[in-house]
Amino acid sequence: MSRWSSIAIFLVVIAATILWFAFSSLTMDQRRSSEDLNIEYFSTPAALNLEQVKSRPASDWRVLKGDRGSFGYTDDRYWLKFNIDSADYDRILYIAYPLLDSIHVFWQADSGLIEYQLGDKQPYFERPILISDFAIPVPGQLQGQIYIEVASSSSMRMPVALMSESDFFDAKLQRRLIEGLYFGLLFCMTVYNLFGFLASREPEFGIYSLYTIFFGGLMLSLDGLGFRYLWPDWLYLQDKGIPIFGSLTLLMAALFAYQLLRLKNYRRTLARGLFIMAGLALISLAIGAFSSYQIGIHALLALAVPGCLYLLIIGVYLWRKGLVYARMFTIAWGALLLSVMVNSLGYLGIIDSMFIQRHAIMLGSALEILLLSWVLAVRYNEQRRERLIAQQRYNEELEIRVEERTFELEITLKELQEVNNELEQRNLEDPLTGLNNRRYFNQQLEREYRRSRRNQKPMCLIMVDIDRFKKVNDTYGHGVGDDILQAVSKELREQARRPTDAVCRYGGEEFALILAETNLTHGVAFAEKLVAHVRQCMFSTRDGQHSITISAGVAAIDNTRDHSVDDLFTAADSALYKAKREGRDQVVTTSIEE
Repeated sequence: MSRWSSIAIFLVVIAATILWFAFSSLTMDQRRSSEDLNIEYFSTPAALNLEQVKSRPASDWRVLKGDRGSFGYTDDRYWLKFNIDSADYDRILYIAYPLLDSIHVFWQADSGLIEYQLGDKQPYFERPILISDFAIPVPGQLQGQIYIEVASSSSMRMPVALMSESDFFDAKLQRRLIEGLYFGLLFCMTVYNLFGFLASREPEFGIYSLYTIFFGGLMLSLDGLGFRYLWPDWLYLQDKGIPIFGSLTLLMAALFAYQLLRLKNYRRTLARGLFIMAGLALISLAIGAFSSYQIGIHALLALAVPGCLYLLIIGVYLWRKGLVYARMFTIAWGALLLSVMVNSLGYLGIIDSMFIQRHAIMLGSALEILLLSWVLAVRYNEQRRERLIAQQRYNEELEIRVEERTFELEITLKELQEVNNELEQRNLEDPLTGLNNRRYFNQQLEREYRRSRRNQKPMCLIMVDIDRFKKVNDTYGHGVGDDILQAVSKELREQARRPTDAVCRYGGEEFALILAETNLTHGVAFAEKLVAHVRQCMFSTRDGQHSITISAGVAAIDNTRDHSVDDLFTAADSALYKAKREGRDQVVTTSIEE
């Protein structure tokens, strides 16, 4: 069995419980109202006194069938008369309808005339028996004839019964049980959905809480319990409570349906209809608050049935659209619509059934409130599931976008690194010869010096200069000079074959070679071989073949003494210039001074 099926069965059980208690309460009232009163009645538009009523001919009086009169809405005054015999127990004369405006009871007893003035226009605490309906005590030894004058702007309904005190209070206890169950249900639904609103901040929960509050106010007004427990001194609200609370209930129903069903996503015409319904409910509220009760209740009834029918149509429409919660929504409003229609027929006097008049709307609304609360829970779960799916989809899309951006960023960083490396390489490279430039020479000489000191290995520095290069530039031009620089650079690079050897253009026609782990003897041998090789080369230039010579100065450190980089460079540079002074095209060494 699915979860929703279990919930549906639970709601049906609750509704069946309410129905059983209501039916039990009614049948108990009928069983205990055992005295046959033989009530007669007549109606008149004019106000009459008791003597005028007594003088009415017998032909004016009609028999009230079943002791329960229901005459719909009328401005006439109704008079009832019946006899009460003495008994050996005390009894209660009970009129089981709380909305009658004026009830004037005349009891022509043996001891004299006894009068009671009742009705919901009178202060509550002036009633002889404090109940939501109307009742007067009937001592067992008294007997006589009773006349009752009834006038009301509400529906003219006069369910009169004569019961023993014990039966009366037993019946009232039974009725209080069903009322407690019903209003307890409303209270639980109100609090539950209020907590749902506070927890989720979803507006439909808050609107539904207001809906159940206003519906509870409507039922309290219909049953007279509000006048008994909540506003016993507020005659205005007792008179206007039904049209006011009824209009507010319809207003909240329209707003709740609009918020819950999201009709604007399906059909905007139906959504606009809900706004029209809400506007009509506000008009009905104004009419009920500021006009007479009779006008207000007719305005409310004129709106209630088509309003519920419209909500039922919306439910059917969404049902056909395949929405999960549309079925229960349709059943809920169908139950309320049926109860409202039946109750309206009872108020209009078309149906004369106390069970329908007292319990139809209570049963229909209980089922409707339970089902709507279920619909709200289903809708919230569906929204939550949709949000979770949307969030999951968003997270997946976000993760994909992050991976794409990360990949793009990695590519960009790699490209940037390559560009930086290229820029760094260009920054350390001589643009004409392609050799490392002077900046690189300074950094590499320092690195090799430190590595040599750390590893206790020798290192050698060779400074090279092209002989009579200025004459070449002056005679053949700078273009030929550039060609010779490039050709010499190529030869130097080819002769320094080890990966650790560094060939740099120091400036102009001067070059430097850093030979790692090379002592002075091997350095001199390398330099002499280099000078001899260049001497034998013919270099192609834009002006033809040319030969040149070079001079070299060699210095080395073996790390047995405390020498610096500057000492090494000064010694090699001095050796170079000594070679140039002593005839060029040769290799000269200079020891590093202490």
